[in-house]
Amino acid sequence: MEKAVLQPSIFVLCDSCRWCATYTDKSRARDRCPSCSSSALSSFPVMPDESFTFSYDEKRGIEMDFGRRRR
Repeated sequence: MEKAVLQPSIFVLCDSCRWCATYTDKSRARDRCPSCSSSALSSFPVMPDESFTFSYDEKRGIEMDFGRRRR
């Protein structure tokens, strides 16, 4: 029996308004921000064994913390 290959999720961040989302199916990711309609979106893959937290502060900016997913 073959193991199923898990595809990475995609984290998307609007560079204009800081809207963000994680998509489990990259075909659902949009090319414009649904909040402000900007096309200035940054994205990166999140592997199935990875986790992260995201926070935003006006003084410190965006902070992301990455680690391995706990089992």
